Amino acid sequence: MIAGIWAHYDDDLLFGVPTIDRAILAGHGIRQLFLTASDAGSGMSSYVDGRETGIRAAYDVMRGSSTPWSDRRTVLSNGVAVTTTSPDDDPRISLSFLRLPDGGLTGRGWYATEYRTITKLFDGEVSSLTTLDTGQDLTVARLITTVAAFVTDAGAGEVLTTLPDFAPASEGDHPDHGGAGRLVAAAVDAGLLDGASVRYAVGYPGRTWPANLDDEAVARKLSVFAAYGAHDEVVRRDLEAYLAIPGLGDWLQREHLIDDHDIARAPRSSAHAGGDAEAAPGRARVPGHA
Repeated sequence: MIAGIWAHYDDDLLFGVPTIDRAILAGHGIRQLFLTASDAGSGMSSYVDGRETGIRAAYDVMRGSSTPWSDRRTVLSNGVAVTTTSPDDDPRISLSFLRLPDGGLTGRGWYATEYRTITKLFDGEVSSLTTLDTGQDLTVARLITTVAAFVTDAGAGEVLTTLPDFAPASEGDHPDHGGAGRLVAAAVDAGLLDGASVRYAVGYPGRTWPANLDDEAVARKLSVFAAYGAHDEVVRRDLEAYLAIPGLGDWLQREHLIDDHDIARAPRSSAHAGGDAEAAPGRARVPGHA
């Protein structure tokens, strides 16, 4: 079983495929938790609905079926509720939506969601974030236990997320990506997750790393992403056009994963840990990628 912790509805497709796709084809279970509503400041909206429809469509391509999905409310073992959706004919796969506010490319947030973001939460500028659908208030500590509970409840032996924001190789990444990774790293450092099971995907900066997928893998990844993109009004394109988009086309030709033990921690002041210094790791070094 693989559990994924992602900021946005397409992060797994861009940065965790083909690993996720190959796991599904091999018959393994997949549990994904998406932290934000991926709303780009729109709040709960038709844009969010489209992206959630798109992520289901992408997994339909990977699992080879387009039968209906059903939604349910799931309460994790730490008491936090998420919306979970699964294909009616394939219980191996589930996608869970926490629906925190999207932080945007600057990490400063949006007027419609009161400028509250994961970045500001970690930096101590806000004390909690409120989910856009259920109104749950979550502190840094509560989010860390939510991530750990999700992985533990799933019985996952492998965890995928994006690179934490304290790793040099994450410089230039979306702040929400770095926040997702930092939550997972914090759960490891708090003893709530086994670091040996965790791998971090290089996000936006991966476009400068070597292209490492062959033509067949790129074609497959493109078909998966295009199924999602057909429902995302911002990225929607003809299939052939995606590879020509700067950034997006590069990510579709790459997947770079780094083991948790290859990310070194250093002390970080409590002022930047949202009041939980022990659970929020500091700056890191990724060997070979200074």
